[in-house]
Amino acid sequence: MVADLQRALGRPSGNRRWVMVIDTRRCIGCSACNVACVAENNLPPGVTYRTVREVELGEYPKVARVFMPTNCMQCDKAPCVEAANAVIPGAMKKRPDGIVEIDYAKMRGRKVFEAATRACPYGAALYYDDGKNHTDGTPALQPYEKRAACEYGRSWTREEPAGATRKCHFCAQRLDAGLLPACVSTCPGLAMHFGDAAAPKSLVTEILAAGRARRREPELGTEPRVYYVNDWVDEIQAAPAPASTNRRHVNCSTCHSFGR
Repeated sequence: MVADLQRALGRPSGNRRWVMVIDTRRCIGCSACNVACVAENNLPPGVTYRTVREVELGEYPKVARVFMPTNCMQCDKAPCVEAANAVIPGAMKKRPDGIVEIDYAKMRGRKVFEAATRACPYGAALYYDDGKNHTDGTPALQPYEKRAACEYGRSWTREEPAGATRKCHFCAQRLDAGLLPACVSTCPGLAMHFGDAAAPKSLVTEILAAGRARRREPELGTEPRVYYVNDWVDEIQAAPAPASTNRRHVNCSTCHSFGR
């Protein structure tokens, strides 16, 4: 996939068609992709560009448990972009290579966030950054919380995106540097595939040509750039979403309350 990526970067951005293919048959539900995403983008509490749904299908004794990673679908006909720009012009846009971007300087406040969230038919794609830190209420913020993060082609301090809408962008900063998205390079089960579907010999093109990869709810006409390989994809989509897609963890103040 890295070689495919390097070849794609040698072509004009408008000639690339970035897609992600997730083989849920290989996903073990470890959430390593989620952790990698949080670390790469220095995400605050309540903001995670990826979630891993656990879905139980069938009835006893024929029961199957499936893990389904999900993130922004990077739709070619993204309803969130239209909804956000109706509230604040220029808040969101589609890059020539297909990635849906947010302008942190413009897409600020709950009104535009809620408009875009309502427009997204997939859920768990957009998050509101309320400015909190993982170690709020402890003697001091940790150094990792203060470091700048690179998104959308520039470096951002922790304070700058506070009050803005945030979401997955396929780790665009890594792509521009010739690196795969953090979730893809971290997955121990090799469930994540990424590349340029406009390149006839790329891995993702071969997977799509095999006919097993499918988009979620194609009847919506949004034309997402994320595909799934799973025989149960229709049943997974129909299953009710859990109250929370994030696993419980000990609050950071447990470790940091005494300055450790």
